[in-house]
Amino acid sequence: MAGCLVALVLIPACEDAEGATALTVTPSRAELRAGTNSVVFTVESNNLRELSLPLEWSVDNPGMGEIFGSGGYSAVYRVRSGNGVNIVRVQDQYGAEGIATVEQ
Repeated sequence: MAGCLVALVLIPACEDAEGATALTVTPSRAELRAGTNSVVFTVESNNLRELSLPLEWSVDNPGMGEIFGSGGYSAVYRVRSGNGVNIVRVQDQYGAEGIATVEQ
């Protein structure tokens, strides 16, 4: 009987790191004081690739504030209540992310 030798060769596949690009949010930090209850955040369009839209906006603490409206490259953050720091997050359709902070 002849012996058989079986070899398994693994070749790693390479993919584009689609979520590797960070999105730049302007302003990166906003201070909202008495009388100011909203701020507009914008993602710099040079960070985006074709078909990146729509952007998905969220906040870490929805009790403190919310994304009131969004479209295109921008979103409006509106204070609900409380004092402290809230994080605004944005993600494009490829998984690239950006953050900004709101102090209220």
